[in-house]
Amino acid sequence: MTSYGKDYGDGQGRWHPNKSSKWVKGKYFPKVKGTQNWVLNDGEYILNQHSDVPIVRHIKVKCNKSPYDNDWTYWSSRIGKYPGVRKEVTTLLKRQKGKCASCGLTFRPNDLIEVDHIKPRSKGGDNIYKNKQLLHRHCHDSKTASDKKTYPKFKPRGLPENYIWIDDMLTLMQDVPMTRDV
Repeated sequence: MTSYGKDYGDGQGRWHPNKSSKWVKGKYFPKVKGTQNWVLNDGEYILNQHSDVPIVRHIKVKCNKSPYDNDWTYWSSRIGKYPGVRKEVTTLLKRQKGKCASCGLTFRPNDLIEVDHIKPRSKGGDNIYKNKQLLHRHCHDSKTASDKKTYPKFKPRGLPENYIWIDDMLTLMQDVPMTRDV
């Protein structure tokens, strides 16, 4: 059986007995931008230290909750992913802290939840997260009804004179029945 010192180095634990300590440090611990001194790396891979890992605080799971109890609103707002729930819904649930943007009530597992555009897309709203919110289905219905009242009816400008709007349909003047007052 051989000793560690005989096989590796000069018997005193040195791998390079003829090299200086600065050379050994430069070879095995080269300085990489953004790292501390004496970090093992080869230029491509870096051996991270415990102090490099950020502390991530967490909230304890409620004592009566389980991922298997079908309470997807709790788990979606907690971890951001739950099987069968779209990423968009889980992101909005986390942002709204599990509450309806209209009535402020907490979503329950059996609630019907819908994604709503704050400014409707038909009125020029964008399809981005900042313009979206989660609502109960009945809250969404009442918001949609009030949106139709508050936004003016869209009428494009610059129509030729032989086109008119009848019952929200663009119609050519010659197709209009004569009995109707135009």
